[in-house]
Amino acid sequence: MLTPKDEIKQKLDVAEVLGDYIQLKPAGVGSLKALCPFHTERTPSFHVSRERQSWHCFGCDKGGDIFSFVMEIDGLSFPEALRHLALKAGVELPAYRPQPEDHTKERLIAMHAVATTFYASTLADAPFGEAVRAYVAQRNIPADLVAKFKLGAAPDAWDALMTCLHRNGFTDAEIVQGGLGLPRKSGSGIVDRFRNRLMIPLCDAAGNAVAFTARQLPGATEIDGPKYMNSPETPIYKKGDMLYGLHLAKAGMREKKSIIVVEGNLDVIASHKAGVENIVASSGTALTTSQLRTLARYTKCIIFALDEDAAGFAAAKRVLDLALELQKDPNAPQFEIRCLIIPDGAGKDPDEIVEKNPELWRKITARSEDVIEYVFTKRLRGFEDGSGAAKIEARKALVDELLPYVAKLQRPDTRHLYLLRMSDATHVDIESLQQMLAARVAPLKGVAGKPTPIIAKTIALPIVPDTKIDQAAAFLFGITLRYEGFTGEVLANIREEMLTSELWKTLYSALRIVYDSPEQLHETPAPTQTLFTRLRTWLDAQGKLRETSAVNALAIRMDELLVGLSPTEVRQEADRNISIVSQELRRLARLALERDIREAELSGDNERLQQLMRAYRDLITRK
Repeated sequence: MLTPKDEIKQKLDVAEVLGDYIQLKPAGVGSLKALCPFHTERTPSFHVSRERQSWHCFGCDKGGDIFSFVMEIDGLSFPEALRHLALKAGVELPAYRPQPEDHTKERLIAMHAVATTFYASTLADAPFGEAVRAYVAQRNIPADLVAKFKLGAAPDAWDALMTCLHRNGFTDAEIVQGGLGLPRKSGSGIVDRFRNRLMIPLCDAAGNAVAFTARQLPGATEIDGPKYMNSPETPIYKKGDMLYGLHLAKAGMREKKSIIVVEGNLDVIASHKAGVENIVASSGTALTTSQLRTLARYTKCIIFALDEDAAGFAAAKRVLDLALELQKDPNAPQFEIRCLIIPDGAGKDPDEIVEKNPELWRKITARSEDVIEYVFTKRLRGFEDGSGAAKIEARKALVDELLPYVAKLQRPDTRHLYLLRMSDATHVDIESLQQMLAARVAPLKGVAGKPTPIIAKTIALPIVPDTKIDQAAAFLFGITLRYEGFTGEVLANIREEMLTSELWKTLYSALRIVYDSPEQLHETPAPTQTLFTRLRTWLDAQGKLRETSAVNALAIRMDELLVGLSPTEVRQEADRNISIVSQELRRLARLALERDIREAELSGDNERLQQLMRAYRDLITRK
């Protein structure tokens, strides 16, 4: 007889489950690949095998089955992942007896499920829910969204929920610990925390209610408490981790390849009413790095909805500063931050915009811009229009404010264009700005002596070559580690003197020794040993630890990059990089000849000049 776990695995396909979270692309028969949601990478190293119903990331070395994936990405325990996937598969689970360490969490989640049902039934038809029903109708929230977001009503009574929870076996201590009740101010016992309010359940990534936001009804006074009242933090609810609507945004994120972040929970509900479902709310709190990390596991494009006023600009800078701070962590996920601007007059928030004109909200969310572009444009415009623009201190302050954002940019051409804009506004010459930028960017090239990944054309490599030739050589060296037959051709097209990096010169020399002169190894290698093994053996014998580490990293990366490529495609990549080497060599040779020709002209050495001119013509006409 199958266990529930085996039955779930039999009914659910690994690609179906993982495809709810990440964008999978074909990578051969029965295989798929994706950018890993658990670590930073630009080239997919996350592989899924339908044949084995498993997944593995060759970058961070995580792997497993559907249960381990859901546990990792949604932060669930095994019992929670089991229940989540059982619901998806339609498998009935036997009664679960939690372990002692999980008991508190399991009890609190079960208690919130009972509370959610109680509040929903009160809103549906209980006399106590009449005032909240009227408010929901006033907000034009349709019945399908009331059910989708599990909205409810807290009765205007002291102990209505307490009585329900007691009937379901929960103790006073559990109710207070879960944030649903408060000790009486006098006497013994507890009372409901929330009364006479619209109840909005806050759910975790798996859709379990773990807390509530309670919205005051119209006509309430200050004595009735704040407009929005939230559950306190509990063992199952951490305010800085919560993203309202995340469990309902996953399908929209996959479709749109982005997530929109707004402030209020009702903004999320209104956006769903307009058909824009790739949206979450920070629940009225300042965004945290924990929330950014969570979103970056699901999508690489995070869009913030901002007002077109000073508050919106300040919010954009806070988000950008938070992202910059997160980028200092070498293990932080990479993501793009964009913003959409709510124009003046459209409405004070998404809820009001949708109420007036749902189509306008759809148009606003369809357009976004890079948050750095927004900050630059807004800040430079304000600086140029200000009365202090001519003051040196104001110009220095502007440079200090904007330069860290430029340093975050990956593309050199984009950095240069932003520096030009700064130079135009501040009158600081571009060379000075470039020097200041270089001082900020240089530390990013390595952590503890280990270089950061770069892109050599479309190939991501684990070492940072200095020049175009070095970059092409990196790929060609790497290809020999997987396809040894390319080695002679690679060595014929690359010469040590053309390389600028000492690392690549050493690797080139080692590769030539291992390939041409195996007798120089300390021990004659067995015929079955690969070039990779022989190269490592030689480098280890020479005590070249950095080079050995580079070869290891290069081999792993090439395995990831070339998996699924046909021999024809591998040949094309090799030819492309050989062509880069050839073209770059010709360019350098042309520059050298042009320099020598100028020197011969200046010295009046006509014989040498003629020789150089013939060599120059041969070079530029050679195919």
